[in-house]
Formats: sequence, C-alpha cells, structure tokens
Amino acid sequence: MCDFQECEVTLKELLDSREARVNHQKQLLNEHKEQKAVLISVTLNIPGAVKDKPAYRKILRQGMEKLMDVIPSANVLHNEIRELTTGSEGYLVVCGFLPKQLKAMTVEMEEKLPLGRLYDMDVLSADGGISRSDIGACKRKCFLCGDDAKICARSQRHSIEELIEKIDRMILEKIEK
Repeated sequence: MCDFQECEVTLKELLDSREARVNHQKQLLNEHKEQKAVLISVTLNIPGAVKDKPAYRKILRQGMEKLMDVIPSANVLHNEIRELTTGSEGYLVVCGFLPKQLKAMTVEMEEKLPLGRLYDMDVLSADGGISRSDIGACKRKCFLCGDDAKICARSQRHSIEELIEKIDRMILEKIEK
C-alpha cells in the first residue's frame, strides 16, 4: 500500500478496477430491473498513474450532489460513492426517467459545470449504454486544444504532464470550497 496522497496505480489495478466497476454496474441494474431503473455511473477523467487525491474525491462528490439537485429524491433507488485508489466511483440508480433523458442531463452537466469536463457520466440501462451520439450531442473536446478528445488521447498529442498541469489549474481555479 502506498501513501494516500500520491498513490500510483498499475495498469493491472486499473483493468481490475474497470472489470469490478462493470460487474457492480450489472449487479445494480439487475437488483433494480423490476423498476426499469437506469444507472448513472460517474468517474473522473484523470490521466496518469495517480487517480486518487482528496481534491478528486471532492470533485466526484460534488458531481454526485449536482445530479441529486436535478433528480428528485423520490426517483433515486440507490446512491453510492466508492473511494478507491484507482479513482472514486459514483453510482446513482434512477427510476421514472428514460435513459436518453438522463444522458441529456449528464451531457449538459459535463459541458456546463465549471469542472464538468473532468466528469465521465455514463448512463446505462438493461438495454445497454447511451452514448452522446445517441442523443445528438457533440463528441467530447480535448480540454487542451479543443479537438476531439478521443483523437488526442489515441495519438498521445499531449503529454500526461501537460494534461495533469491543466487539470490541477482547473481545480485550483474552480473547485468549490
């Protein structure tokens, strides 16, 4: 185990964590299939080997709170945050909304909240995930150059150091105290 503040995770730990997250998502959807529930799974887009810092945990909690501000509590069947060295994860199981409605809400949050670009809010139902293109939304933009984020990531256009420096600046400028 390493120091909480700067714990670097291995690729194997990240892959194991993703597999565990997918299994947990399936479990939550299965537990609430009678209610035709939709799951919002929230993580942060943090490059590099350090995925867990107090500021990252705070940002994820704030994102979950913002979701709870727009979704009536009567529609929330399950609300959970897991704080892990591989990155915090939030889970919100919701009934009474269509998956595309929730995806539109999450995309708006990702685009309009001061730190929204750091959020990765996946919307899943028993029929599968809902993508940005399913609702006619634009692809995510790189927060350094504004191009398609996936293209920048695949081509490694920007260094991890540049990305982390930008994220740290965003957090310092915009985190709610």
